[in-house]
Amino acid sequence: MGRVGRLAALAVAVVALAACARDRAWQSAEALWQRRDPGAWAAWAKLDPATPDGARAHDALTRADAEYRRGIALLGDGDARARQVLEAAAKRAPLDPVLYLPLARAYHRRGLDERAAAMYRKFLALAPPSAQTNGARRELAALDDDVGLPFEPPPLLSSAPSASSQLPSPLAPALWAIPPAAALLALAGWMLARRRARRTSLALLASAHPELQPAIAFLVGCLRHEFFKHRIVAVGDAIRAIAAGELAESERRFLLMRLFGGEPLAVAWAGHVGAFMRVLGPRFDLVRFDPAFADANRDLALIGSARAALSRGDGEAAQRVLAAQQRLAALDAALGRLALGLQHTVVDGALLSELAADVQRELGMPAVELVVDAPASAIAVESYRFDLALVVRNVLRNAVVAAAKGPAPARVAVDVDVALEPTGDEVVRLRVRDTNPDAVPSPAELTEARGLALIRAALQRCDGSLSVEPAGDGFAKCVVVRLFRALHGATEAA
Repeated sequence: MGRVGRLAALAVAVVALAACARDRAWQSAEALWQRRDPGAWAAWAKLDPATPDGARAHDALTRADAEYRRGIALLGDGDARARQVLEAAAKRAPLDPVLYLPLARAYHRRGLDERAAAMYRKFLALAPPSAQTNGARRELAALDDDVGLPFEPPPLLSSAPSASSQLPSPLAPALWAIPPAAALLALAGWMLARRRARRTSLALLASAHPELQPAIAFLVGCLRHEFFKHRIVAVGDAIRAIAAGELAESERRFLLMRLFGGEPLAVAWAGHVGAFMRVLGPRFDLVRFDPAFADANRDLALIGSARAALSRGDGEAAQRVLAAQQRLAALDAALGRLALGLQHTVVDGALLSELAADVQRELGMPAVELVVDAPASAIAVESYRFDLALVVRNVLRNAVVAAAKGPAPARVAVDVDVALEPTGDEVVRLRVRDTNPDAVPSPAELTEARGLALIRAALQRCDGSLSVEPAGDGFAKCVVVRLFRALHGATEAA
């Protein structure tokens, strides 16, 4: 082959490699979108519009952007078509991170403050800094009392490179000026530092996402009952017996069956832990980001590799397995405390005042006096905080609107008391009273109300109930939310 032929072949190879690279870029960007990864929009935007895939991606982004903006406007206006429009946009292309801000404001206008706060955080974490950034921080701080320090955006748990995950520009030239080995060492250190910075815990994630707490508690319950209880906690005595050289043959068979019979430990563990990410999203990749789950992953690998040693009664191997089993049992106990805490909410003056302020800010009815009578001491109830906030907000909202339509002076009051049931259970009663003498609509009429359907769903989750009672003290009627009291701490248990 002559020189011209070799050059032509080289050119063809370069073109083929470039085409393969473009195909991989599109496949990677599309996979991020399918996984709802936060970096999907950035990956789509970086595709070359001069290529067929890039042109299609940019066209889809443009069309979806218009649909997202229309859906956000409908949401802010309370139009029922908003959900359909936003779902159609989400099926077309990823959401531009800058739109998280108008989406947060639309949720806030509808009184959905938990969801609004989540959207504000996504805007601050994913959108590039702009003139709107400081305003978004202030608006988030007004919704979340925990935002008291300058905002530090949470790490992007994305496998796609983004503006916040790329190497700082001064670093790249510096790497070329040092020996390759040192450059690799520096890069490895930088990647390790970023990985450690991303570490969080399931407890912190649950606290940051109250709307997901019921799902988190369910997944934790499945993991504890189906995996830890029957396959890890149950074998502690048998492992100790091996370590002491006192294990009977029947106990040996029990141990080997529980640890190694049926589905392999690693497979069962991966299935349970993977459910968190499948249901809740990539931020809940626990083995990657929660140090306790990463340690558990290593302990289970250690146990899995010790099957032969345990079968022959190796006491030294049993000691190592016992240490791993005890660490796993400690994680199981910690998960139990976490799930219990998620299912209990402390009701006090601060919580009631926060919910009352949310309703006043949303409705803007200063003519209605809304009074919070805080309990003398905090009371824990068996309810997720998100559910309790949803119920109390809706009942307060209805009472304020009703009071505004009734005779002056218009007043609403919320208080809490504890009643002892004939069964011996203590029931916490959150009472919302208003001055409008009009009767509460009949159950048949209320069934059609979307707000009541949400309240019923939330109350059914914790065996709560809703009732109407005489009010007294200058009020016309009283709506009572009844929840079971929880023994949340040592003092209450005593």
